[in-house]
Amino acid sequence: MKLKRPFLIEFIILLATFFFVNPGFSQIRKEKLISFEGAIESVSQDFKFIVVNEVKIFISSTSTQISNDGGNTLMINDLKPKLRVAIEALRNPNGVTARKIVIKTSKRKR
Repeated sequence: MKLKRPFLIEFIILLATFFFVNPGFSQIRKEKLISFEGAIESVSQDFKFIVVNEVKIFISSTSTQISNDGGNTLMINDLKPKLRVAIEALRNPNGVTARKIVIKTSKRKR
């Protein structure tokens, strides 16, 4: 009888923990495709990321396509602060990774 009581108390505490505590692994979400426009606020010195609309966007030298709105392919070092860009990216638990960056050219008024 003495062994049953501590076991029962531990079991009830464990059960209550499962009901009231939200396990961390349930917070993991799938990747989500997002797109937005804005001006580049900063570019890291090693060209690993840019900041647009206060969002840090990681750049992959192998999977990120960079072009202008005419469709011409550009290099990573063509990304400069204050350029207007349209970005298609994947948001995942680790952050935002760019799939496609299009540099917008400004149309001059005549």
